[in-house]
Amino acid sequence: MIKIPQQVIEEEKNYRAKVEDLKKGLIEPERFKPYRVSMGIYEQRDNDTYMIRTRIPSGVIQLSQLKKISELAKAYSHGYIHFTTRQDIQFHKVTIEDTVEIMEALLEVGIVTKGTGGNTARNIACSPLSGVSKDDVFDVTSYALAATEYSLKDPTIFNLPRKYKIAFSSSPEDTGNATIADLGFIAKTLNGKKGFEVYGAGGLGGSPNVSIKLEDFIPISEVLYHVQAMKDLFEEEGDRTNKNKARIRYILQRLGEEGFKARYQEILQKVKLEKNIKVSIYEEIPSKSIGKQVNVLNPLVVEQKAEGFYSIYVHPQNGNLPVENLDKVIEFIDALEYEPSIRLSNTQGFFVRDLKGSDAEKLLDIILKFNTPFNIDNSIACAGAATCKLGLGLSQNLLTAIVKRFKDEEEDIKAQLPKVFISGCPNSCGQHQKGEIGLYGKAKRAVDGLVPMYGISFGGAVGVGKAVLGTEYGSIPAKKIPEFFYQLAYLKSKKRIINFTEFVGRNLEEVKELIQQFSTIESESENPDLYYDFGADEKFSLKGRGPGECSAGVLDVIKLDIANAQSHINDFIKTKKSAKLYEASVSAARALLILKGIDTAKERLIFKEFVQHFIDTGYVKEDVKVLIDHLLDYKLGDLNSVESHYEDVKYLIDRVSQMYESLNSKLEITLPKEKETLEIKEAAGNNKEKSLHVVDLKGIKCPMNFVKAKIEISKIQSKETIGFYLDDGHPIKNVPNSLEAEGHEIVEINENFERYNLLVVKKK
Repeated sequence: MIKIPQQVIEEEKNYRAKVEDLKKGLIEPERFKPYRVSMGIYEQRDNDTYMIRTRIPSGVIQLSQLKKISELAKAYSHGYIHFTTRQDIQFHKVTIEDTVEIMEALLEVGIVTKGTGGNTARNIACSPLSGVSKDDVFDVTSYALAATEYSLKDPTIFNLPRKYKIAFSSSPEDTGNATIADLGFIAKTLNGKKGFEVYGAGGLGGSPNVSIKLEDFIPISEVLYHVQAMKDLFEEEGDRTNKNKARIRYILQRLGEEGFKARYQEILQKVKLEKNIKVSIYEEIPSKSIGKQVNVLNPLVVEQKAEGFYSIYVHPQNGNLPVENLDKVIEFIDALEYEPSIRLSNTQGFFVRDLKGSDAEKLLDIILKFNTPFNIDNSIACAGAATCKLGLGLSQNLLTAIVKRFKDEEEDIKAQLPKVFISGCPNSCGQHQKGEIGLYGKAKRAVDGLVPMYGISFGGAVGVGKAVLGTEYGSIPAKKIPEFFYQLAYLKSKKRIINFTEFVGRNLEEVKELIQQFSTIESESENPDLYYDFGADEKFSLKGRGPGECSAGVLDVIKLDIANAQSHINDFIKTKKSAKLYEASVSAARALLILKGIDTAKERLIFKEFVQHFIDTGYVKEDVKVLIDHLLDYKLGDLNSVESHYEDVKYLIDRVSQMYESLNSKLEITLPKEKETLEIKEAAGNNKEKSLHVVDLKGIKCPMNFVKAKIEISKIQSKETIGFYLDDGHPIKNVPNSLEAEGHEIVEINENFERYNLLVVKKK
């Protein structure tokens, strides 16, 4: 278990008060949303129901914690829990009041929910059989947990441009998905020393790509330097203004592979100079008796590297496990005279590890009552449109229909297909892009209405030297998918090729023909069933679909307060009511306080903190202190009106808006302070250099100066002008040529400086 920082514990304890403020109307639902999302609590499609996600660090869970989860599921989530593809557990369809009870009860057994949603470092993934697998290079679990503990200590990790996903794998097979992660570590040895290959900037969903290799080998002690460096790069280069382009892979797309690597190395070296965060882990060699070997040919049973010990894989259909079945596993483990380990997988299930042979056989008998050994039955499906607001298709109902179609078929047919990865929309929560078979939900408009469809892809894989995204081959109506898979399995059985990807490659034309055959959409009169999704009573539509909540964060809160301030001052213009000026001022003053870790509804405190953080520091002119004094007097009844302060309130709102617009990727205010602005205006006159935005690249060598110049140019609009200070020699010779080759116009090179130059560039 990890040590949970006290700050995180206190935040979770304060959650009850926030919910009470929401119920009393002291916090708007829109303002509460980013807060609850950061706590792993998402609104579902059913009115007033929520999902709460736990953080199970790298899937490592204790029996006592599993018991508590079972207990809470019975009390609050209708007797079910859901296993995720990120080694977490979720409670679904709970009330907002119940999320309080669940969170506090989980805290008692060392489980937190903070950071499992929103713009933060998500659960750090780890190979679920690390430490016991026969193909282990070494056990990476301790390093994954060290990264989790380190990340949770940093309050800024909860306020990134978007989510940050880290993964550790114990072998080149990459069962932790490191080769498709924002930052991935794969165990490796070099000259007898343990270390990692390092990967980065991968990810699924929109504009997906596999990770690029950043380091061929690093010592195990340097893991946290890379965790910090990628986080710093994300903060500095991530796009906070466009949530659809905010992931780390978009930085890679903008800078190019060489530019990204150079920027990463620059930040990494800076981190190494400024911090001492070497990892030192004492690895205790476990003393284990030899277990009894058994001969069980079942894919749910994994023989471990320790002789006579086994792991059993438990996979509930769709990841949804009734606690009555969970309790059977818990009771079995509890009755053993020794303590097996439990590890959640990234395939919506979990392993019971370190079982002696005879005990593995007994547990297998128990789980086979609700588990099957066939890959097709143990496929992966995200929540989809049943609960998720972004979902298009009822993905879990589709998987249920697929399983039903194969239920009574011969075992040879059932064994033909690999696991299918199903996402209810293109966002890849079901990881369809990495699957040998992948499906994602989409909608197609036919003459008689919308038809639920699934795009189908083949050939996805993870692993060193073989990571690749699946190739899409077409779309099939949802209702035809189960029969399509049966026909696909039948075709493969005739070809007698074991490997599915090899089968597709060698029989691609026949496979394409099969897809084409099933892709036709008949009219509603010919086939009315096509216009309904699985388990739906109404014709397919996009009803209930709305914006997702994953990206809700600080900027949403700031924008809400500024919008409220503007709305109140507009109301004042219509009504001339001083109360509206007061409300506008409170909203404006509160907007940016969240950047300082302050989020309160107490108006006097809002004004006090605003003075301290924004007036006393020079960002807002001193005169606003007089406005605040008069506003407080008005609130106390000592003034009848503040109507004469309309222009002051308007200035306050405009100034706060300008500070918000000036926030950089690290959420730092870059707007010049009021005094600085005045000095610049007085000194500028007709001096072109002073009125030009100039980036100082002095002391930065080639090619890093070119990379930094590209980054700055990417931030401005086409035809806008920007300046760069560059050293004499190679910098002023090379950078203009490189930028000109990119299509930008070199406006001027001013050499009238000592040992440096001013380069002026107009963006193409």
